[in-house]
Amino acid sequence: MGELELLEQRWIALRAMAGQKKMSKLELDEYWDEVHILSKKMAILRAKEHQELTEELEKIGIIINNIFDLVNTKIKYPKAIPILIKHLQKNYSEKIKEGIIRSLTVIEAKGKAVPILVNEYLKIPKDNESIRWAIGNAVNVTITKEEAELIFPIVLNKGNGLSRQMFVAALGKINTEKVREILKQLLNDEDKVISEEAQKALKKLEKKNLPKNT
Repeated sequence: MGELELLEQRWIALRAMAGQKKMSKLELDEYWDEVHILSKKMAILRAKEHQELTEELEKIGIIINNIFDLVNTKIKYPKAIPILIKHLQKNYSEKIKEGIIRSLTVIEAKGKAVPILVNEYLKIPKDNESIRWAIGNAVNVTITKEEAELIFPIVLNKGNGLSRQMFVAALGKINTEKVREILKQLLNDEDKVISEEAQKALKKLEKKNLPKNT
């Protein structure tokens, strides 16, 4: 485990500790001192870690301090998509990986990112549900009809838990008989969130099949 991951773990532990007990003034002062020190150290290490990514983006005219500048911008960045897809496959820390995933959650990545997103999803441990859910959300935005089969095994594997939710939602955009068949299977999923998402997706597809008023 690298230094950045260790600092991130300490950050999480600190936040959890703050929510578990009432602190004295001295404890609060010590808590905030450590939070500020950790924040500065993590910012420096993250900038160093994804320096190659920021330099490649700068070459195409996109200037960022960190990957979350892209996540939060309202400006479209279609030229950055191939670079982001390439870097998604690199061995970054979890926070930067999350930022790349979220920066690919844009319509400009449609038809380009899903195979790599699915591959990354399958690499991530099942207990890391938040990152896997974020990948599902990116797939929901970027999926095409031709890519639907890539996510069938994901949604049908109950071991993937709640991280399946947005993959199921994505199927509501793909109007094929096979998709409807899988969504019907998921109506009986023991996880209520998944079964309800399947129901929503089916309703969307049913509306698409309704005859248009003339």
